[in-house]
Amino acid sequence: MARPRFIAQALLLILAIAAATSCGDDGPTGLNPDQYELILVSGDGQTGLAGTVLSEPLVVQVRRLDPGAAQDIEGVTVTWTVDTLLAWSTRGPTVRTDESGLAATRVALRGSAGQVEVRARVPNLAPVTFTLTALPGPALVSITPSSADPGDTVEVRVSNLPAGMQADVLFDGVEGEVVSRVDGSPAVLNAVVPAPAGVCGGTTQTVAVRVRVGELTTGMQTMNVSVPVDPFQVGQVLVVEGSDDVQCALLPADGGTARYLLVALSAEFETEGSFEVTLGSSSVTFAATEAVPPARPRSFHDRLRAFERQLAAAGLAPAQPSGGPQLVAGPRLGSQRNFWVLNDVDVELIDATEEDFDRVTATLKYIGVNALLYIDDAAPANGLTQADIDLIGEVYDQQLLAVDLDFFGEPTDVDGNDQVIVLLSPTVNGLTERGADAFIVGFFLGLDLVKRQPEVLPVTRFSNEAELFYGFVPDPTGEFSDPRSKERVVELLPGVMVHESQHMISWRYKVVDRGQEGMPETLWLSEGMAHMAEELGGDAAYDAGDIDLANDLYSANFGRLLAYLEEPSAHSLTVTEGSGTLEERGAAWVFLRWIADQYGDFIFRDLTQKPDYGVANVAAQTGESFFRLFADWAVALWAEDQEIPGLADRYQIPKWLMREILLVSPPGGGDPIYVLQPLQETFATFRSDSISEFLAGSSPLYVELDADGDTQALQLRLNAATDVGLAILRYE
Repeated sequence: MARPRFIAQALLLILAIAAATSCGDDGPTGLNPDQYELILVSGDGQTGLAGTVLSEPLVVQVRRLDPGAAQDIEGVTVTWTVDTLLAWSTRGPTVRTDESGLAATRVALRGSAGQVEVRARVPNLAPVTFTLTALPGPALVSITPSSADPGDTVEVRVSNLPAGMQADVLFDGVEGEVVSRVDGSPAVLNAVVPAPAGVCGGTTQTVAVRVRVGELTTGMQTMNVSVPVDPFQVGQVLVVEGSDDVQCALLPADGGTARYLLVALSAEFETEGSFEVTLGSSSVTFAATEAVPPARPRSFHDRLRAFERQLAAAGLAPAQPSGGPQLVAGPRLGSQRNFWVLNDVDVELIDATEEDFDRVTATLKYIGVNALLYIDDAAPANGLTQADIDLIGEVYDQQLLAVDLDFFGEPTDVDGNDQVIVLLSPTVNGLTERGADAFIVGFFLGLDLVKRQPEVLPVTRFSNEAELFYGFVPDPTGEFSDPRSKERVVELLPGVMVHESQHMISWRYKVVDRGQEGMPETLWLSEGMAHMAEELGGDAAYDAGDIDLANDLYSANFGRLLAYLEEPSAHSLTVTEGSGTLEERGAAWVFLRWIADQYGDFIFRDLTQKPDYGVANVAAQTGESFFRLFADWAVALWAEDQEIPGLADRYQIPKWLMREILLVSPPGGGDPIYVLQPLQETFATFRSDSISEFLAGSSPLYVELDADGDTQALQLRLNAATDVGLAILRYE
């Protein structure tokens, strides 16, 4: 599958990072200061808004003092240090120099204003210091007047708006034209009020106003906007929530030519509720049902995540570095180490015993900056060659784990080596029953990040006390399970590695850093974030020119999304039990992609690191109601890449041309069509007939409403409690 891109990746984080193959570090003690120096190349003195990424990279160079000497300056490790309360280095703590001795990182400023110092260090050489400034983020001060008609100009005052920086005024997510601007303290933006979509039964509508500056969006203030006589124009979106005072919409027929998209929304977030929604008699009626969602088979990953919740609830202490010579010098290629590896896919892990784990011996085959790769000595013959191992190790170390560090944060370092261990073992192969439709490629287990405390919880004696990813190995003859080829292992490991590493990083911020209050991220958001890591890993591969790997990393997400869009009303976005079906995971991934299109990809770092969970986490990091986000996302799934006049950018998913990717064959044959196909209704049938559909919790039901020659406006009423709503888009 080729990757059609509407736009390029929003932010390139990586300059050329060389493979760690040279001997430029000159041994464990660092470089000789009589022969080398570290110099500042560019990026010093930058200023940016708190909460954003600085526009220019910080660049240093290792160079020889004698320019005529051999330039063995590739592969030198540069360590970046920064006050993590104020900022972070998007490339993680270390970067290797390229063939010119250059190393670079980007800096993301946290939410506090002030001066930030970033230091680049190479052992034995004088460090380089960058001085950066974080400016206070903009804030919406006032809107004058507080009531207006469509087309009126209102004065919007914004504090901390840098002179000349682009600022947009959003009215319920729709951009109002800024006709004039005066920079100052505060800045004054004069913006034209767009017409609201048509709520009936009232003369005014409450509109949420925000200001967007770059990647930042201010908090909300509200104003009242009068509803025009013809209240619903092409390209407008109306969202009606069950808690609104007015639960009614007026849909003009415009001589019988108007067409609308109606999305009925279950807002039963993070519960197992379901509804019967009835369309007809000029209303949309929701009623709770006793329908039980289809039983889900409990998968291996369901068991892992449920077990990790039990571990977190037990309040166990995290593992701590034990010290010793290996931590000082680091392990050597060819050295061996013993590991506990889970061997039973069905066991209740909280009660696991020694029978449920294999004690394996593995040999270190690859050493990278961020990762070590061990191969179980029991792996079948004719498996991975050293070239295969180096390829897997380098892709993970330099692209995939680097992406996780960039966009989510750093894992714990319970073993004190600053590296994640990858263990490829046939015990993982054996977790899959022979003949199964699907098989286990790899996993992360939170048990490995807790201290061995068998007197508190017996299962902790099997903790490896290390950041660890388990993966399967080639098994061409099917010794441990069904046969697995080397090519299949090389193809599938990267996606699972980048996915599970995100879970590992999340464990640090949501569990370890929060102490007794810590719990793993809510399951729907946890899995959505891990699938987003796959997409970001695909971006890294794409930018490195490895299109095959990029497509491997992208394709699984699109497969899950395709399955979701075939019947979105049947699948919950915010599932809470188990790790979710493939369809639900596809929904969570594309929801986060849409969120990032509004707020920038670095919102993933806030979602990972801030002390909130699930729906509350998304609402806190965006500053918006989750219902409104859910409703607008649901509209965007259908409106994506359609040329609808006046439609706001909010109702697009600009990174992907989904209507060119997610195609299916129509039932009666013919050219492939976009997979999301709404029910079809006319104004006349909607007035006279009724149809009923099942709606799962936090899911949308799509209906296209066509005036179809009817010249009478349709007054549409919502009959519902507070946990449902409607989104309506006029598209013709």
